[in-house]
Amino acid sequence: MSVLDRFRLDGQVAIVTGAGRGIGAASALALAEAGCDVVLSARTEDQLRDVAAGIEALGRRAVIVQADLSDLDATAGLAHKAVEALGRLDVVVNNVGGSMPREFHKTSTRLLEEAFHFNVSTAHALTRAALPHLLVNGGSVVNISSVMGRVSGRGFVAYGTAKAALAHWTRLPAADLAP
Repeated sequence: MSVLDRFRLDGQVAIVTGAGRGIGAASALALAEAGCDVVLSARTEDQLRDVAAGIEALGRRAVIVQADLSDLDATAGLAHKAVEALGRLDVVVNNVGGSMPREFHKTSTRLLEEAFHFNVSTAHALTRAALPHLLVNGGSVVNISSVMGRVSGRGFVAYGTAKAALAHWTRLPAADLAP
């Protein structure tokens, strides 16, 4: 028996943000391999097309939504697009995020707020929009954080703070939504 035999997601639908490359692309392909149809979103359509081709080669459907996910309305709109295009929504992978490393004395309050917005507010917007659909089928939310949210490192005050906030944010809705 393989690992995939234990974690089948046949017929389910997932959204993956930041799906054009890296962890997002790998997550989207893994979900498709497990049986999900996947809504892919990121800024770069060419990268999304490549990931979509990999998903379709696995026999699953891929829906590309090219968007600037720092726009919270665009991010929240992914939930509606998933249900509209694929009929349901079962899994959300909040992968979009990041910020450029910068020393503390060069990190303005604006840059700190932008890191929080891109790493935490986007996850909040999409998860809230997806919640009614996820509750129908007992769905799941996966938030991609970073070790920089737990350790100290030069140049990571904005990114590390945002990822620490995302990790804690993950626990708070889990407590609110637990039976």
